[in-house]
Amino acid sequence: MKPRKRDKEKPNVGEKPGIGSQQHHISSNPHHHHVQSGHAISHNSTHHNTTNHNSNTNQQDSQYETIKADHELFLQAFEKPTQIYRYLRARNIVSPIFLHRNLHYMKHRRSISSNKRKDFHLSSILVKVDAKLRKLALKERYKSEFMNIEFSGFFDKQASSDVETVEVEVLLLKICHKKRKDVTSPVKQTKLGKVEVPLNPHNLDSSIQPAANNSEPISISHEQFHHNNGHAVKSYVLVLRVRCPVKRYLSNGLCNGDILDGPDEPPHKRRKNGKMSPFEEDVVLYGSELAIYDKHKRCQMTDGDYELSLQDLGSKISPKKNAANWETIVDGKAIGPFEVFSKCPTLKFSLNWTQHSNSNNNSCNTCANSQNRLVKDPCLENTLTPHEFHNNYNHHYHPNHVIHYDDSGIKRDTVVNKAKDTSQPSTPKKKVRIYYQFYYNNNTRQQTEARDDLHCPWCSLNCMQLYSLLKHLRLSHARFNFMYVLHPKGARIDVTINERYDGSYVGNPQDLHSHIGYAFSRNGPVRRTPVTHVIVYRPKRPDPLLSEFMEPETDNQINRQFIQGHNRLYYHTVTCQPIRPQEIDIDSEDENDPEWLRQKTINMIDEFTDVNEGEKELMKLWNLHIMKNNYIADCQIPTACMTFMEEHGEAIIRKNLTRNFMLHMVNLFDFSLIGPEVVQRTMSVLENLKEELGMY
Repeated sequence: MKPRKRDKEKPNVGEKPGIGSQQHHISSNPHHHHVQSGHAISHNSTHHNTTNHNSNTNQQDSQYETIKADHELFLQAFEKPTQIYRYLRARNIVSPIFLHRNLHYMKHRRSISSNKRKDFHLSSILVKVDAKLRKLALKERYKSEFMNIEFSGFFDKQASSDVETVEVEVLLLKICHKKRKDVTSPVKQTKLGKVEVPLNPHNLDSSIQPAANNSEPISISHEQFHHNNGHAVKSYVLVLRVRCPVKRYLSNGLCNGDILDGPDEPPHKRRKNGKMSPFEEDVVLYGSELAIYDKHKRCQMTDGDYELSLQDLGSKISPKKNAANWETIVDGKAIGPFEVFSKCPTLKFSLNWTQHSNSNNNSCNTCANSQNRLVKDPCLENTLTPHEFHNNYNHHYHPNHVIHYDDSGIKRDTVVNKAKDTSQPSTPKKKVRIYYQFYYNNNTRQQTEARDDLHCPWCSLNCMQLYSLLKHLRLSHARFNFMYVLHPKGARIDVTINERYDGSYVGNPQDLHSHIGYAFSRNGPVRRTPVTHVIVYRPKRPDPLLSEFMEPETDNQINRQFIQGHNRLYYHTVTCQPIRPQEIDIDSEDENDPEWLRQKTINMIDEFTDVNEGEKELMKLWNLHIMKNNYIADCQIPTACMTFMEEHGEAIIRKNLTRNFMLHMVNLFDFSLIGPEVVQRTMSVLENLKEELGMY
């Protein structure tokens, strides 16, 4: 009965039966059997819960380890191709193999339109070159226009109030190149004319533009800016001189700046004779210089209004011996560059270049022909700005101030640029949000955040269009599979590992197996193997549709090598040095096949038991033929087939090995050693030989 009762009080399912039976066996008192049994049930239940908890924990740990290991495999699978493409990106930046803008699906990356190519003709090249040379020749010439100067007024605080006008003399200095180093540059001076200019006009102010005046304009002909007396003119300088009566207070006879070579008696003589008042009027000569053309034939004076500070030409104050800079000296005190216009006399005038002379007389146009029509040359409008003028000529000429600078070309360009900016749409173009979802073992492992741009994640190329991005991913990153999936917020691209990718090396074997440094020292294309294949492959280009990326690539769309082989490296048997491509056809060691090697080859073939006798006979002929002619490269196999047929074709027919030879040719084709045209050509030679021998 006790065993039966113990069976009824057996622990729950999942509990080890040995533990419960052991507890019942320890109890020897039959009266305490029920208590002991209850105690045993309680203890077994607690142990059962602990066991379940441990088993669950172990199961969770094992699942976590499995997930972690699977995640590590996922990272390893995507890590290697990513590192390869990152390396290719860095190499393409340093030495690009091709330009992405030349690809048919990247036409929008071109900054220059190719519409002119449709109307392009070879004869137009000469016309363009001729026009370019003429333009360069025109830039080396001076302006073909008149330089017109209209004076507005002369301002001087020390001028006499009894005089209303002053005389302004205009001269042109031609500074020529010196032929010897020990002589000064020859200078030719030409007087252009004199005009009367208002003195201190009340309707003008130094801070505003000059108003209309009654002074006669001076026009300088373009023919004045020519070479003269066989000298090459280096630069042209405009000299302005003003004779103005001023009042000077004479305290002790002479004053700094007195002109001693005047037409009348000197001031101290007139003072001794009692012929002068305490305030003496004297005529002072002021002057300044402006560069018209520099030594590079660039025009420095453009259209605009000018205010020119003048210098007393009679001043005898010498510069400091220990000073190396130019300073304006007034009464022995140095003043700043902009204070010159408030303390020194100034001359205001306007300058413009016109096709015709604005002067009524021809006093200063002696070399000009007013009847000829002058053509304006737009190529010579490129002049320096006033800022550049100050930088170039501040150490040669007196500083001058430009009040109003007007360049119609610059203003016109500014208007065009503003109009172009306003024509652009104000609303920004909607950006496409791209999600990349990575799959491994048909499960989603990771999804990237949305990207608002169309840059490639591996090479950072800006594709600018979704179709171009997908095309670039499939063609340039073939180690992955890319699938385009519609997304409510943009587009999603599923990325998986391409298991069918052919990662075999297709480059020059010399780059991998040759001496250290050779692979990275070449600067251009190098010869690989002496073989030429004409590849004509131009499939019909499909329309750019996103639907082509919604399906996986077929076998025909996978990138394949068009030419097989040519990627092996062979060595010389004696020196163990690599055989260069140009040495494949030449055997420098004269490696002929000895008789013992031929016999050993035949014996080794006879030892095969899994081939028939016909295959043995054919392989004996083939191996001996290869050893005799020393064919070692894959590209030599087509030649080996033709020479084998010429030497052993009759033996193949007589021994009835035609079918075995055909199977051998097919085997060579399967290993990509020969092409289908070689198989057809060789078998046709064998059939022609059968007809000649009369054996069908």
